[in-house]
Amino acid sequence: MTTSKGRFVSILTLMMLGSLALVGLKVASPNMERTAEDYLRKANTLDLAVIADYGLGKEDQDELKTLQGASVEFGYMADLTVENSEEAVRLYSKPESISTFQVTEGRLPEANEEIALADFWKDRYQIGETITFTKKEEGKSVLKSQTFTITGFVQSGEILSKKDLGSASSGNGSLAGYGVILPSQFDSDVYSIARVRYDDLKNLDAFSSDYKRKRTQHQEDLQDLLADNGQKRLANIKTIGQKSLEEGKDRLQTAESNLENGRSQLEQAESRLKTQEEQATALPEPQKSQAKGQLTKAKEELATKKKNWLRQRVI
Repeated sequence: MTTSKGRFVSILTLMMLGSLALVGLKVASPNMERTAEDYLRKANTLDLAVIADYGLGKEDQDELKTLQGASVEFGYMADLTVENSEEAVRLYSKPESISTFQVTEGRLPEANEEIALADFWKDRYQIGETITFTKKEEGKSVLKSQTFTITGFVQSGEILSKKDLGSASSGNGSLAGYGVILPSQFDSDVYSIARVRYDDLKNLDAFSSDYKRKRTQHQEDLQDLLADNGQKRLANIKTIGQKSLEEGKDRLQTAESNLENGRSQLEQAESRLKTQEEQATALPEPQKSQAKGQLTKAKEELATKKKNWLRQRVI
């Protein structure tokens, strides 16, 4: 369920997810299709998914919430790499009601730093063990924690194949597994996926021509609704970035101005001190000794101020 670099929004259909598995089911017996249909219904598997390279901002969310006759649920997802390997794993935030994960052993995560892994990894990991993911080499890490305790094993209605899971944006480029963690473990200001479930598709067989026809129409309508969102989101990101850059420039100019004022004040103080030293030599005793003591103290204070000013320049 990842998007290509050049696209902002991808609308994925159920039939595109785990396509190899579904193609196999299509030519199999009706009993197998009914078994798959029952499983998809139990998980309340999505009909369409909207995935954004730059995240789904508030405007995107508000627009998706206007969909009539549909339920929309927002979440997070990210591709990471298992520590000391090239295996890519897709981590999902725990959904509330759409595309729920079915537990086959143990339980779903209930606290931070807990994870439930794909069912087919039972032979590799045990409940209670920990698994660590590597951070992104470039940019900000998408997770608040990198190490998680395994609480259980699950099956997903969105990834039906156990061998060909699709491509990934991390590791060796091929998805090796998946897991589910709490939404609070994602360090992101925007959602990355919106799952959509349509009311008029709920009672239809996911393998029927009627389902496919109606789903295709919903997909086209959704594409029209979100057609210009990519450019808007990109423009918004550029605006925020430019604003941050301008604020940084303003802070730099202020700091440079303060340094220049400090330098000017130091030069004036040095000039006054030099004049006072010349005047002190003409004073009679004991005023001369008293003046020298005051000048020595003034020199020490000036030296301290100069040292602080030089430190600010280095910083």
